[in-house]
Amino acid sequence: MTDASLGRLAKWLRLLGYDTVVFPQEAGRTLLRQAEAEGRIVLTRRKDMIERQFSGGLFLIPHGDAGRQLNEVIEKYSLKIDGKKMFGICLECNEKLHPVEREEVRDLVPPYVFENCAEYNQCPRCLKIFWMGTHQRNALRFMEKHIPSHLP
Repeated sequence: MTDASLGRLAKWLRLLGYDTVVFPQEAGRTLLRQAEAEGRIVLTRRKDMIERQFSGGLFLIPHGDAGRQLNEVIEKYSLKIDGKKMFGICLECNEKLHPVEREEVRDLVPPYVFENCAEYNQCPRCLKIFWMGTHQRNALRFMEKHIPSHLP
């Protein structure tokens, strides 16, 4: 679970296939209670959070750069990146994406995308459609630059 200031880091963790909740309010006791109830590690930039009583895992992220943040979390928790799980979680809702038939998305994606892509996934909560396109290629370039030794 990340505090609201680490929303970008949360998206990268989701992109890698890790269930990552963003706490929408100011980080504090409520965040810690929710993390404890859900058995989650807390990622935060707030130094004062370290001083609070919390029986779970808490990691202070010192850097503002998303690439460095991602690398630090992967190293700290020895995360293993599974290529089969990458791009499998909605970047907005944190829900597992489900495959959908091509014909089901005909009117939901741009015509160019429909003509050039064969496989689609959909978020069951927000109903957004995902496909292999420039966003995924750009994300892979970002990862190759910032976390090359951790990629499958």
